[in-house]
Amino acid sequence: MFKKLACAAAVVGAVVTVGMGVAVAADDAGGVSVFGKAIYLRGEMDDCPWDKLTDKCMIKKVGEKVYMATAELKVDWAPYKFKFGDASWTAGTNFGYASESKPGIYDFAKGTPIKLNPNAVFEEVKVTPPHDGKYDFYLDASGDGPVVYIKEHK
Repeated sequence: MFKKLACAAAVVGAVVTVGMGVAVAADDAGGVSVFGKAIYLRGEMDDCPWDKLTDKCMIKKVGEKVYMATAELKVDWAPYKFKFGDASWTAGTNFGYASESKPGIYDFAKGTPIKLNPNAVFEEVKVTPPHDGKYDFYLDASGDGPVVYIKEHK
């Protein structure tokens, strides 16, 4: 009976396989779970700090395999360092820049996405905003592997 229930739950749960073997599923709160864990924007921003997880910083699905969180940035406090990760920085849900994206600095002028590694350790992405304001941080898993890009919040 347990096997039948487990199989039924697996079929009912909408799980999508993302590049680099990362499974992503939407949860009831609109956030995202990767391997059953909520994923957050975490960094040097006041509203999404490294050590305090809030619903505001939980990424939300905004498109097919595209997720987003919003944070306030100030030019005078830049550059900011950030990553996407679960509460425990678990391998597979710890998104820092991939080695081919070294040094992991997002350039607003170019707008080129930075490739992410879901098994990162210390590879924070860095960003300097063009001006003070709110910015949307996208975790995009619609291509060959996860990437991050940032846009001004509208």
